Amino acid sequence: MPEKLNFTQTKIENLPIPKSGRLDYYDTDKTRLTCRVSSTGVKSFVVLKWNGKSAQRVTIGRFPDVTVSEARKQHDKILGDLVTGINPTEEKRKQRHRSLTLQELLDRYISDKSDLREASIKDYRQQLKTGFSDWLDKPINSISREMVLARRKQFTGARDNKMRVLRLLMRYAVVTLKALDENPVDVIRDGGLWARPKRKTRMIQSDNLKDWFQAVLNLNNEKAMVYLLLLLHTGLRDQDIRYLEWQDVDLKNNCFIARDTKNHTDFTAYIAPQIIHYLKSLQKITGESCYVFPGEHKDGVMGIPRKPIAQVTKETGIVFSSHDLKRTFLTIGEATMVPFSLLKALANHKTDIDVTGGYINAEAKTLRAATYKIADYIHVHVQPEKS
Repeated sequence: MPEKLNFTQTKIENLPIPKSGRLDYYDTDKTRLTCRVSSTGVKSFVVLKWNGKSAQRVTIGRFPDVTVSEARKQHDKILGDLVTGINPTEEKRKQRHRSLTLQELLDRYISDKSDLREASIKDYRQQLKTGFSDWLDKPINSISREMVLARRKQFTGARDNKMRVLRLLMRYAVVTLKALDENPVDVIRDGGLWARPKRKTRMIQSDNLKDWFQAVLNLNNEKAMVYLLLLLHTGLRDQDIRYLEWQDVDLKNNCFIARDTKNHTDFTAYIAPQIIHYLKSLQKITGESCYVFPGEHKDGVMGIPRKPIAQVTKETGIVFSSHDLKRTFLTIGEATMVPFSLLKALANHKTDIDVTGGYINAEAKTLRAATYKIADYIHVHVQPEKS
């Protein structure tokens, strides 16, 4: 049972120090004023109020820096704030967070979101640097709705990409840090100004597969060649392939594991028999590295092989990107009558947000068979014409 006493300077000064933990003493004059004494000898004045669900605790300060008389005055003010719904501790924290600069907010967000992929972090930094370089040192509470509208008008091209990153960070400041009362970027939503994102449809048409495939095989860069072939035959994302490690490749069973994918899971993909020998050949070149595609990238892997991609484009006239090969793989899958749910599984797309999809778990042999079916379609179209 907590001890109650009439707080005086002398009584607080003479309160015993517990051997471990801490003890609370309650003032008989101000019933919600507490003096907490810890085993380290620290004595702190605290206002403690029950709000019907939980205890609200607001620290006033340490004794003797704060006197009993001052603690009682602060008690009355704090209690009045709590009754009206104002938590002084929360207000102090808010004020501290309001002074965060946009750069500090970004750094804090990245630190808190430990599961962010490196590509996302790089994109966020780049979008802020190119869109809001002069705002990086501004306190976030100084960024207004009017400023957001004016800056958006200055952007050209995919201007909303920059605004979406700003919206993400400001939402974090509102919801998680409680540093802002509203998200200033919501002015775009309120005015119905967000541009509708245009879904990309570019892919390699079936009639162009033969020329594209032959140009890829003609590349002198064997890493780039195998990289492009794997993308076309698995439908995976660029980073899932470029960061592939030899220890995760099973050439006996024609499969590999892509680690820490965009879904934050490991994913098993299957290697079509038609391209397995290209991977075995590459192992003779890069097998001593832990990575299948080692390179000069800061993480030790090769960057996106833009020059070989440009070389294929120049030779064939087919403009494409790494992600276009994912779209090509899935489109071919549809053409070969692979069920939509199975295509989602092959592409490592989330299915748990779909009620029915959450009940479907494709078996390994089903995924392997679907992968091989798509590969068969590809190689029917890349074979030389019979004379």
